[in-house]
Amino acid sequence: MATPVYGKQFIRFAETAFVPCDVAIPQFTLVTIDATAPTDPPTAALMIAAGEAWGVIQQEVNTCEPCNFATDRLRLNTIATSGLLLVSADSANLQTQNDALLVDAQGRSSSAGGAVTVDATTPIVRQQVVIGGVAMVLVSFN
Repeated sequence: MATPVYGKQFIRFAETAFVPCDVAIPQFTLVTIDATAPTDPPTAALMIAAGEAWGVIQQEVNTCEPCNFATDRLRLNTIATSGLLLVSADSANLQTQNDALLVDAQGRSSSAGGAVTVDATTPIVRQQVVIGGVAMVLVSFN
């Protein structure tokens, strides 16, 4: 039996995000702030292709359509913004150690993806992690 991969990750800083009811975001994927929907706390959106990331979402978020329940209205989630963070990876295009982090259309690390920055810095892949057939990379975020 494989040991949990979560023990490799450490989170230095994290923030709270709002996830709209009609949005689904997989665990350990890159997210950005949705500036078109200003809220307090900020609204998270799945990061696609390239650009400025906010961080890595820590829990799976499913849609809750239709939003009929009071518990559907406060969809808060943790966004890890600094530390050595696990990022879901495209197993067919695993990035190698010391690569600058690239992101695909599903918010995953991918050598075929686009460039990522976080607060004007470039996150760096430190290790490939494949446990139980699940591909991830450990990435250092300043």
